[in-house]
Amino acid sequence: MRIYIVRHGESFTNVSGQIMSSTDLALTPRGILQAEVAARYLQEIRFDYVFASPLQRAKQTAEIIYGKTDGIELCDELKEMLFGEIEGLTWEELRSNFPEVCHRNSLSKATSPGGESFGDVVSRCNFFIESKLRPIKDAPNVLIASHGITIRALINCLLDRPLEHVNYLDWADNAAVAEIDLSARKIVRLNDRKHLMDSGLGHVNYEQWGLFSEKDYIKL
Repeated sequence: MRIYIVRHGESFTNVSGQIMSSTDLALTPRGILQAEVAARYLQEIRFDYVFASPLQRAKQTAEIIYGKTDGIELCDELKEMLFGEIEGLTWEELRSNFPEVCHRNSLSKATSPGGESFGDVVSRCNFFIESKLRPIKDAPNVLIASHGITIRALINCLLDRPLEHVNYLDWADNAAVAEIDLSARKIVRLNDRKHLMDSGLGHVNYEQWGLFSEKDYIKL
């Protein structure tokens, strides 16, 4: 089974590209374009199963890539982490107001005051894997559209990695693609954003906010 995990397209306009949000936001016009180039990038793949977070931005991304609205199963387990008191904060505001909270290289220990902990997200992801992926007996291609933190947790769970390994998994750009060979528990590609760069739709500050790990997650 091949699992293709795509982060939703842009859903807010923020120069830094860094904001904490589990609010139900729709794709921006640029986000729609990002999803469209991801669809063209993956057009040779026939998806047998499609799962998405029910939040608009992920659902729209899945619909654009899949090419239709029917046949997409919406799963609450794929929603973004519930951020509680830090909802809507930029990274700068998060560091100033909640210095003890880090969703980057300390994600495995992170909590969101008034919201979820990373452990809560892991539990959701494991439930999704056991209830939706394990019952699939053939060897299909599966598309999953979700969100930044949830994608990091899901990839770590799919690979059966120790929790702390998630701290070395960089953020995916909007509409970037990860591909997992589930049978072999192997990463085929991770945060692939070639289609975004080729089309001029990659986030201009991605290297600043997206890449933070000092270790190569694939080689851990």
